[in-house]
Amino acid sequence: MLVLSRKLEESFIINGNIEVIVTAIQGHKVSLGISAPADVKIFRKELCPILEEKDRPKMASISESPKTKTNWNFLSSVQTLR
Repeated sequence: MLVLSRKLEESFIINGNIEVIVTAIQGHKVSLGISAPADVKIFRKELCPILEEKDRPKMASISESPKTKTNWNFLSSVQTLR
């Protein structure tokens, strides 16, 4: 894991085409802006289990068992929520 320190309005680049910008800091809460190509899927981690349950009927047609499928593998089969 890489840990970075950034100040307000500073950013970092991922994979040369995804920019993450610190847009606000209020107490212990940090707001981030993410600029990425349209084909990059971005999800809040806490929604991953909810998405998995909601999309379970689609997963039944996938040869891999839903029980062995990881959240990250699952996300590749879900439509972008933007």
